Amino acid sequence: MCMVCGFTSTTYDPCVDISLDLEPNQGGSGKSSSAKSLNSFNVEADCMRPNQNCGISTLKGCLERFTRAEKLGCDQKLFCQKCQVRQESLKQMSIRKLPLVSCFHVKRFEHSSIQKMSRKVDRYLQFPFSLDMAPYLSSSILRSRFGNRIFPFDGDEQDASKDLSTEFELFAVVTHSGRLDAGHYVTYLRLSNQWYKCDDAWITQVNESIVRAAQGYMMFYVQKVLYYKESENQGTS
Repeated sequence: MCMVCGFTSTTYDPCVDISLDLEPNQGGSGKSSSAKSLNSFNVEADCMRPNQNCGISTLKGCLERFTRAEKLGCDQKLFCQKCQVRQESLKQMSIRKLPLVSCFHVKRFEHSSIQKMSRKVDRYLQFPFSLDMAPYLSSSILRSRFGNRIFPFDGDEQDASKDLSTEFELFAVVTHSGRLDAGHYVTYLRLSNQWYKCDDAWITQVNESIVRAAQGYMMFYVQKVLYYKESENQGTS
């Protein structure tokens, strides 16, 4: 959005998952988050990044940062079609349309070209077992900015997400242990409200507390209506 005239341009970026930076510690600085382009979400564009290795982040906090408006600097002026010159702008990501399964990837590997080093970020991430995606939708963000004066984008339907539920349930967590150059992946899967740890060829039942304490690398959420419908089908089969 042009900060001079308010002209807004929108870019759609289909992707299969969303990559999130961990929240910075108090007093730390953070840039933006990025979306990995592929094929299931429909996202509108932005970017972020913290750098400290201790403290606690939350998935909701990461999503709030992902969808937060970012003022572009003087060296990042964009061409405004209305002003016909480059102007300072605001850039903001939002989710236009929700998929049946939402996948979030946590950026735990940092690379510094200045220090010529790479490292893994081991900060703990709190993730909810139930997640409401409504606050991060394009329609919600536009409504908070303009009230109820919502207009469809060019070539877009009136509300791309009104036919889908915004309530999601966690059903899988992928963790990574070890260093940047060597490590091990473990997956926790939820089936009929029971969690299982999948560690190579070994599959064992685990308590929910074990999953909550895991260092999440990827989290998979399914629409709540579909999750409970599938659980009911398994219970009657």
